[in-house]
Amino acid sequence: MESRRKLMAAARKLFVERGYHDTRPQDISREAGVGHGTFYLHFEDKLDCFLAFTDEAANELDAFLQKHLANAGTLEDVVREILRGTFEYSASNPGVLAAALTDVSVLWKGDMGRKAPATRWSEGWAKILEELKRVKQVSADVDTKLAGYLIVGAIKQGGAYATRDHLDHEFYIDNVTRLFVRALQVQ
Repeated sequence: MESRRKLMAAARKLFVERGYHDTRPQDISREAGVGHGTFYLHFEDKLDCFLAFTDEAANELDAFLQKHLANAGTLEDVVREILRGTFEYSASNPGVLAAALTDVSVLWKGDMGRKAPATRWSEGWAKILEELKRVKQVSADVDTKLAGYLIVGAIKQGGAYATRDHLDHEFYIDNVTRLFVRALQVQ
């Protein structure tokens, strides 16, 4: 398992630095300091390795966000804490979310047997919104699954804009929270 741990650390580093397309299995093996054949003892191919990286990143983000959601009760609190937690995770893990949110559907069209981070995160939002709908904080006519995907897309694109244009994180969080709450709340 030590060789897998080294390979995962190397894959994370290279996928973040170079992206999926510019990272080769032999580069990962070299960075990990293991023989090239060792890569194939742990991963079927580069996509399998990338999906393992995205699973790891999604699990880390999920654990990180759970701490933020511990005291969030209202729709506004939930949205604000998820956004704040996402920014904090990104700050402590530079480039990981951007790399992990690569659209794997453009990499491979078959059934991967795993959920991409964007799908996992969207489904997580949908569950949260369903619970908030149940307690009448989210409007009954909101399709929570669709809303989950829209929120993740907005966070991905809006977060990229905020980072690129050096927007204050609290300014971004306040504006996005207001937007989501207005769109989802019971009128």
